[in-house]
Amino acid sequence: MFGQNRQEYMPDCASYFARLCMFVQNGQQQARRLNMQFIVSDLDGTLLDADSRVAPETHAVLRQVVARGIPLAIATGRHALQVQRLWPQDLPAVPVISANGARIHLADGSLLFQANLSQALLGRLLQPALVREAELGVYRDDCIMAYHSRREYSHYTGQVGEIADLASFAADDVSKVIYCGAPELLAEIEADIARELGDAVSMTYSQVCYLEVMAPGVHKGSALARLLAHLGVDAAGCAAFGDNLNDAEMLQLAGLPHVMANAHPELKRRLPDVPVIGHHAEGGVAKQLLEMLA
Repeated sequence: MFGQNRQEYMPDCASYFARLCMFVQNGQQQARRLNMQFIVSDLDGTLLDADSRVAPETHAVLRQVVARGIPLAIATGRHALQVQRLWPQDLPAVPVISANGARIHLADGSLLFQANLSQALLGRLLQPALVREAELGVYRDDCIMAYHSRREYSHYTGQVGEIADLASFAADDVSKVIYCGAPELLAEIEADIARELGDAVSMTYSQVCYLEVMAPGVHKGSALARLLAHLGVDAAGCAAFGDNLNDAEMLQLAGLPHVMANAHPELKRRLPDVPVIGHHAEGGVAKQLLEMLA
């Protein structure tokens, strides 16, 4: 008799569990819709498609977001000038966190925050013995200066000026230095910087071949916290989207974080409880926003 009752019980239990899961998921989705007060997104590997553009489908969803009156912001490792070229011109301007948090510009273009690498730090970061055969991008206020050993990464740095001599280069408006090279080379450079400078700088990766160095305490999370405080928005109502290690602090701060399907495995490992959504090349952010707007 126990076996018979067990057989009759198990389908009912499975059905109840399925209904319970659906109820919880629907409740979570409704809560996320009701709580979303602000949206911030990374660009490369997140909001942008495989051709590094805002796809038409994503563009249409962003127009819906704007029509609903939900404020948006961009948080990227790119230069602010690059963001201006990538953002659709028929959409309202939005606040931009650039250079991984070293700059915050408000929607009207005014500068809310900046953090520069000191000339002393810059000199140490540009030592030829440290740089080795890596290529460099040095982010200044109005341009990106580059140092090329082989010009393999010029498509990313998008420089408008070139550094001829590392030893003599000096500037007081540098927000970020990016080392471009093979992961093995970058691991050596990262270890050297950590040993020589420690907490005097902030380091992260935006891709496996891009090691990025900013002033101490600079990252997307600290910049987002500053922006939200300025705008009077609670981080609990902030929906955030990212795909790489330089997004980690931003996703940890936001109350509604999302990791892309194509995200760096280490980011997924660090944030195991953050929902994983679609692939950036398939409009993952747009699809998730549509669900949250429904």
